[in-house]
Amino acid sequence: MKTIASRDNPAYKALAKLASSAAERRRRGLTVIEGAHLVQACLDAGHAVAQLFVSRSAAASAQAIVQRARERSAVLVELADPLFDAVSGVESPAGVLAVVATPTGRAVPSSARFCLALEDLQDPGNVGTLLRSAAAAGVEHVLLSPTCAFAWSPKVLRAGQGAHFALNIVEGADLAGFVAGFKGTSVALCGEAKASIYETDLRGPVALLVGNEGSGLSPELEKAARVRARIPMPGRAESLNAGVAGSIALFEAVRQRGGE
Repeated sequence: MKTIASRDNPAYKALAKLASSAAERRRRGLTVIEGAHLVQACLDAGHAVAQLFVSRSAAASAQAIVQRARERSAVLVELADPLFDAVSGVESPAGVLAVVATPTGRAVPSSARFCLALEDLQDPGNVGTLLRSAAAAGVEHVLLSPTCAFAWSPKVLRAGQGAHFALNIVEGADLAGFVAGFKGTSVALCGEAKASIYETDLRGPVALLVGNEGSGLSPELEKAARVRARIPMPGRAESLNAGVAGSIALFEAVRQRGGE
């Protein structure tokens, strides 16, 4: 394992730029995954790790991860603690960080059983929350419009808590085209709908559509959906957080399917 103790090291400079710049991550097609739990989930899913960085203080406790990354031919680097802390995206770094090629999704079949489509969701926390809920609910595919927050950004990864590696995530998706060809029931979640999500049949193949935090779904996508449904709110709140609303709808589908 190589050791880096200087900020002037070229490999460290490259890591620092990658960790701090979304444009750099997109340009290089790389993603930074931080934390033992997320790195383990990445390895468990069979993804190749290009580089694994561990802090000096975490080197001993991270040996199992280091060995697994070594078996995948990853470049292994130990960083001095101050250097690791400087590139970390969290207040209390766990001392484990991996650089991987950004996964690309595969085409979603029109006969898919359970899908989630996100249009123009801007908040990384909402996107991560919905990915986590989707994985827990048994969703197979998640499609994101080109204007959504980047699914593989560090903030979304942290909010997803490993859910990314249980899903087929398709970014830059043509949602209108997908909905037009989907053989199941496409359900647009919108506050003005007459039908309640609890009155909507979600037992068959379903694609749930969730829109922007402020403006909701675009009129075009809402119109393209076979069904429009709302979440009843008997209280005084004007609306629900997009991540919460989508999660409620996902688990209503789970309930209707008998928890399977």
